[in-house]
Amino acid sequence: MNDRLSKAEIRKDAVQDTVQAAAGAVGQVATIITGAVKEVAGTVGGLATELFEIRDSARRAAADQAEVAHPGPAMPDLQVDPESLTGNIAAADVHPDPDVFGRALTDYELVTVAKRKGMRGIVIKNHVVPTADRAAIAMQQVPGIDVWGGVVLNNSVGGINPMAVEWMHRMSGGRGKMVWLPTFDSDKHIKTLVDKNKSGIQVAPGGKTTPEMDEVLKIIARENLVLATGHVHAEEVIAVARRAKELGVKNILVTHGLTNIPGLSMAQAKEAVAMGAMIEICYLQFMTGPNAQYAWMKHWEQVGTDKVVEAVREIGADNLVLSTDLGQQGMMMPPDGIENAIGALKAAGVSQADIDKMMKRNPAKLLGLSS
Repeated sequence: MNDRLSKAEIRKDAVQDTVQAAAGAVGQVATIITGAVKEVAGTVGGLATELFEIRDSARRAAADQAEVAHPGPAMPDLQVDPESLTGNIAAADVHPDPDVFGRALTDYELVTVAKRKGMRGIVIKNHVVPTADRAAIAMQQVPGIDVWGGVVLNNSVGGINPMAVEWMHRMSGGRGKMVWLPTFDSDKHIKTLVDKNKSGIQVAPGGKTTPEMDEVLKIIARENLVLATGHVHAEEVIAVARRAKELGVKNILVTHGLTNIPGLSMAQAKEAVAMGAMIEICYLQFMTGPNAQYAWMKHWEQVGTDKVVEAVREIGADNLVLSTDLGQQGMMMPPDGIENAIGALKAAGVSQADIDKMMKRNPAKLLGLSS
């Protein structure tokens, strides 16, 4: 799998290593609290020195990750009502730690912040392992907020593997809800971001879903799960949505449908909606594009407020879900991303009623909650 990961993604791990060093120094302080004051002070001084070194190391890693000195696109100073997140659901693309990529917050930290900001629920996503168990544990640790998990059908779980879906939804706690089609192992992702001459997982070659894909769809329909289309080709999105409808799937989300992966045209997005799908738009894509802060963000097309305004006009807010796709090391927390998205959309003229549809009502519908 290593040859399918970009250099920028791999470099994220360097910052995690420095953070672990800080944790070790804090442990040293705890073990000598009963010792001499001067020894405690010495250790604290050592911690301070190490933290300065860690800060500088993190900055060097971030600079290396960015690869250029450009600070990225300027974001407006957005004033958001502190109650704006109340009842919102981060429906699909939130990436906490532990993970194989650098992440900013753990499950517990993320859910704690989301609850403090009044959010109704959050979905934990991981590209390589199922997250239904993590969601159940997070809900035990932070009562009063809904947390869901799921499984991404990458090679780490056997690709388009019906049994991976079967066991995910059976996990105790009942928090397994999402089934994402392949992401970085998909043929579309590899050809777009890795090497156009290489191949990845296809779910509907030639416009026809594979037998394994059909079996996955049957399980999703039987258990009333949510099908998210991952990073597959736009033509595969349409083929899978059509077949999913035929097999009785009720909840379909086209993963960040309007950026270059999957790269749906507005006409294709309308076609998917006609088959019962909702189109996801992620706040992360507000910040991607050639002027983005980090190198790994530059390869993704920007989908800013102008595109959201167009989508609301052409597709309708009833058929859109606004998520974040955040959680990466060096990026803002997902709840902050939601607040920024709300401010940006209001500034662009999107009504509060339409924002509530995209961030509250539609995610709740997908996840089987009362709106």
